[in-house]
Amino acid sequence: MKNFEQISFIGLLTFLLFFLSLLLGFYLNEDLLNKGTFNDFHNTWGLVQALKENLNTDYSNNEWGSLHFPLHYIILSRINFLIEDKYFLRFFFCFLSALVPILFYLNLKVKFESVNKNVLLILASLIFILPTFRSCAIWANYQVTSLIFFLLSSLFFLKWIKEENYKKINLNVMLNLTFLALAVYCVQYYAIIYLYFMLIYFQKLEFKNFILISLLVFLFSLPGFFMIFYHPRAASVTFSSNIYNSLLINSSILGFWLIPIFAPLILNGKKFFENKKNFFIFSSIFFTLLVFIFSIYFDYNPKIGGGFFLKLSNLFFHNNILFYILSIVSFILLSYLSKEDKNNLLLILLLLFGFSAWYIFQKYFEPLFLILFFLYFNSKIPKEFLNQNKNLLFLVIYVILYMLSAQIYSFYNLVEVI
Repeated sequence: MKNFEQISFIGLLTFLLFFLSLLLGFYLNEDLLNKGTFNDFHNTWGLVQALKENLNTDYSNNEWGSLHFPLHYIILSRINFLIEDKYFLRFFFCFLSALVPILFYLNLKVKFESVNKNVLLILASLIFILPTFRSCAIWANYQVTSLIFFLLSSLFFLKWIKEENYKKINLNVMLNLTFLALAVYCVQYYAIIYLYFMLIYFQKLEFKNFILISLLVFLFSLPGFFMIFYHPRAASVTFSSNIYNSLLINSSILGFWLIPIFAPLILNGKKFFENKKNFFIFSSIFFTLLVFIFSIYFDYNPKIGGGFFLKLSNLFFHNNILFYILSIVSFILLSYLSKEDKNNLLLILLLLFGFSAWYIFQKYFEPLFLILFFLYFNSKIPKEFLNQNKNLLFLVIYVILYMLSAQIYSFYNLVEVI
């Protein structure tokens, strides 16, 4: 392994270069989500101005174009008191977005104490070049604000786990639940993470303490019920009963991030895969049949979301065959993680079923799933992956190519080609 000083330089340089690439994207008004974040910023600017004048504004009014709880827009309206110009407000927010990879790095340090800190810094720095994060950071989007609150919540949760002091409710538990509530009040789907945290608390806390934090969570939920009562549109969801679409697309998007992590480990012939041959053979047969059945009922327009693999399959082959194959691979990898720990299974099921919508976008899972995988999955895969620099190098190249493909896709407007 390279000496610490050389790795330290590479880690800091990577962070700086990726951050500078984000600032370049800001200068170029980059939006890699088919103008989704650009439109969201301008469509909801009226809401920011209205909240600036009156916090009791009906934020669910159709003219504002937002179905989310208003905390992000309230925060923007407060910043707007100090920075009135929209361009400079966005510039400030873009700088503020650097907290996401920084907080991810601090979480990784708590989780992986024995892993080289600069390896963790490089991993965290990859967030700067993820297409979804870049677009959200450049256009002051709610996803960045919610990620900041979620990673703060996560930091205190991981510290509590490390302490192994489960006899009482301490400050880490309180801060974990508080910051997660703030994330939910930016975007509702973080509520599914609450279910995972509550399961862990149920497993580790004494029952009376679990009841106490359940009451606390209920108190945190009251403002949400109040907002929904007065602004019913905030409770609107785009849930779809077409479970075949949701499972295939969601699994393929999760697999998009699992494949570059599993691939170098498999290619290196890691021994912990050797005694799993029967499992992989059985799961390959099972999920091939399952995906075949799902494919009969699959009906989705790849021009509107669907994830990277669905778009790739239709762009190059004008059909879903490659998408189905990669969905099979994704299900196999997810089943492997589920087999390792029952809590992994819950988290995977929450992600697979929690985003069952008419239109499913990769942005829902990016960088959320990457964060969840390294911080919350009970698996030997993350640490094994981080112990070899070449594994991380593979992921860096993978993400850079992904970002460049998003740039090309956006520049040539290839959505019209599909």
